[in-house]
Amino acid sequence: MDNNRIANLEEFRRWVKVELAKKEMSQTELARQMGIPQARISEATHGKQSGNKFIVSIIRVLGGDVRDFEEFLKAI
Repeated sequence: MDNNRIANLEEFRRWVKVELAKKEMSQTELARQMGIPQARISEATHGKQSGNKFIVSIIRVLGGDVRDFEEFLKAI
């Protein structure tokens, strides 16, 4: 993660874990706030296509700047 830029799935997964820990939130709680099944969060962080459409929402809900994820988002 260079200069807060997220370039790949591994960095995205790590970022989600760190942000959840900072907020003392579980994937289940994140999913509840987003109104989606918890499985979608897991799918998004593990590169499953069924979770891809939730990635931008996850970033926003966790307080990330989507611009920091541009390289990663182009790759998915």
